[in-house]
Amino acid sequence: MNKQALGESEVSAKNKTVFNRIGCLYLPVDDKDAINNWYKKHFNSSGTRDCSLFWETTEEKGLTCNFMTDEWIPGDSYEMFAVRFETDAIEELYERLSAANVKLEPLRNEDDNGLTFVYTDPQGNKFQVWQRTGTVTQPLRDEVPAFMGVAALFFPASDPESTRKWYTEFLGVEGNESGQPMTRTGQQFYFYRSLEPGRTLNFYTGTGEIQHMSIAMISVFGVEEMHRRLIEQGQRVQERILDREGCGFQFQLYDPDGNKLDIWDLQTMVVRNRSRADSPNWKERYKFLNCCFNVDMDVFLAKVVEGAPGTRHKRIQILDYAILRESDPEGLRELVGALEQFGRQYPDWAFEIVYREGPSIYA
Repeated sequence: MNKQALGESEVSAKNKTVFNRIGCLYLPVDDKDAINNWYKKHFNSSGTRDCSLFWETTEEKGLTCNFMTDEWIPGDSYEMFAVRFETDAIEELYERLSAANVKLEPLRNEDDNGLTFVYTDPQGNKFQVWQRTGTVTQPLRDEVPAFMGVAALFFPASDPESTRKWYTEFLGVEGNESGQPMTRTGQQFYFYRSLEPGRTLNFYTGTGEIQHMSIAMISVFGVEEMHRRLIEQGQRVQERILDREGCGFQFQLYDPDGNKLDIWDLQTMVVRNRSRADSPNWKERYKFLNCCFNVDMDVFLAKVVEGAPGTRHKRIQILDYAILRESDPEGLRELVGALEQFGRQYPDWAFEIVYREGPSIYA
């Protein structure tokens, strides 16, 4: 367990790490279809309004992301949940789940913090539902996810205070007033003493390039710089960064207790629009796409200005660069000039333009 630099009281500016937001969660399940249908029935969706949930089939059947602690209820052993979801319809949701005989812990009023309850899904995963004080209550609506998003994650730890300091003092993640690490959007990270030595929230799927899954993907800026710094400091990280094209850049980081996080920065790919390759309007000859959209340049730039999902990132890759220089030099010049002009107009969202040659999944 690497507790390097836990004694430092401050982190230098170059070592500051900003967790932008939780991009998505990966949760263990035996039967994807069954759990997706269950969530759609009871929560109107198997995801949330601003964060995707991916139910991943595990090698070990019956696996959950729960863990045992004696700190949630001080002195008593408690099976702890890993995720707090936020809602704006908590009382109606509680009544719906009660009527369906879903396993529930009592609805509680936590004074200034709002209302909460804990439920158990068919996989056996426990999750907390929270409606913060001041939230305007809405009715449950068809096709609108009951969960607004992810409010907090809870991790098992051998020494919770040391792990918290590793995130805030060594890794440099911003903290709230009580010192809990959090994202720029206010999602918090908590650490509770595990009664199961070596317990983590990681799990194996046995498929794909990444088989040993983390529970959460965390959006950051500057993936390469962060990866390089952590390698130099001797931290446990994935040796190479994965370029997943329209799904962004990604590597896995281990915290001191062995819990893994996917560290991720989205990017947008610019490709030739083959259906409009002969258009006299150079803008129509290109399209901008990633895992969130597939649009033309004007729509993309408008989305960046409004902060639409999938746009607040720095990197743009222009694919098949050598071919474009030969086949459409004028359109390529106009494209790059327009992106650079946008960066001058909106310096906070100026792009790093990467020119890429060779094969692509978009070719």
